[in-house]
Amino acid sequence: MGMAAGGSHGVNSDINVTPFVDICLVLLIIFMVVTPMLQEGVPINLPEASNTQKTEDDEENAIVVRMNAPRSVYIQKKQVPREQYLAEMTEVHDRMPEKPVLIKADKLLAYGDVRKLMIDTNEAGFETISLVTEKPPGQEE
Repeated sequence: MGMAAGGSHGVNSDINVTPFVDICLVLLIIFMVVTPMLQEGVPINLPEASNTQKTEDDEENAIVVRMNAPRSVYIQKKQVPREQYLAEMTEVHDRMPEKPVLIKADKLLAYGDVRKLMIDTNEAGFETISLVTEKPPGQEE
């Protein structure tokens, strides 16, 4: 009942899965921690609309303006005081006049606040202005 000396026994071909499971668990924890940090921008509760047209809403294809419930305005993720919005958008128009503007406004905002934002955007020189909405739950894309 002793150990065999020398090379009388062959190579042990059993797979040790413990290190593999350890690595998988570490990766899982890393992804669980990092994934919530990947969300970009300001959280906005978009209104729902059934008749919508899908467009690209990233910063490369359009100028994205966000307005959340406390009436904070963001131009391409940069917060802008509401009273300086027209001047900032005029400056943006001078740099990128051909890009359309997408307005993401919170559904809790008053209609007049969103309308004023659209009027100011138009006064800055932009002609293509769209409101971003979500499809109601249960509707197909």
